Amino acid sequence: MDNLKTMRLFLTVVQAKSLSGAGRQFGLAPASVSRQITALENDLGVRLLNRTTRRLSLTEAGEAYLEHAERLLQDFDELRDAVSQLSVQPRGTLRILSRVSLGTQHVVPLIPTFQAQYPDLKIDLWLTDIDHDLSEYGVDLAIRTGNLADSTLIGRRLASSPRVVCATPQYWKQHGRPTTPEDLQDHNCLTYRFEFGATAALWQFRTDEGHAIDVQVASNFQTNNGQALRLATLSSQGVALLPAWSVKEHLMEGTLERVLSDYQTTVSDLDSGIYAVYLSRRNLPVKTRLFIDHL
Repeated sequence: MDNLKTMRLFLTVVQAKSLSGAGRQFGLAPASVSRQITALENDLGVRLLNRTTRRLSLTEAGEAYLEHAERLLQDFDELRDAVSQLSVQPRGTLRILSRVSLGTQHVVPLIPTFQAQYPDLKIDLWLTDIDHDLSEYGVDLAIRTGNLADSTLIGRRLASSPRVVCATPQYWKQHGRPTTPEDLQDHNCLTYRFEFGATAALWQFRTDEGHAIDVQVASNFQTNNGQALRLATLSSQGVALLPAWSVKEHLMEGTLERVLSDYQTTVSDLDSGIYAVYLSRRNLPVKTRLFIDHL
């Protein structure tokens, strides 16, 4: 088992591209990780990694070891999971990464019933609108919206997430309702600022016939938090383009009213899905699969 643990540590170093990144996942100091990798190399009689102060790279022997180690660990994990599913409840920690608003409104309410069913499983939920590297941070599952930027990840579509243009009845009464996307240029359009990018001030519309319309909107309020954007909209500060799931109850209650419903709308692309995202289809842990099925 010690050999398997060291093998898994080596794979984590390669995936995280750093000793410190692997150390965070294993609860080890970088120096301890380095000593264990060196001991593995001494045991094998070959150098597996070229290490400099700036980067790590695999040697030819390291590439061969990585290929066989990945296959062996996958087979071992599948064997262990297959046996454990027969009688053992999932244990350990399930690390989940979710968008802040989506997690607050829809993921958090599902956790109590899941943990009641699997009481030996601890949930570590991280709410952020930044797409962190899953392998570097040891994340089992991410809940994301829209297209996947990383083609190496596996995404399972959970639901659709169309966006809607909406404001309060008070705002519409004071400023009038737009009848075309271009009319939004005369309104205060509250905008979302991506964490490391520009403000989403270009709202895109598409008709059922596929005709595209891009509208550059203006705003006196912007934020990088979806919940803050929703609250600002509810305060009659302006018009917002929000995911339907985040304002469903408000639309039903009449505290927000939708306009331009004949158009598909977005701030980036027209993939409006909600996805469960993970690293590998073949080696999906039981705890992760069970939570995805619970969503």
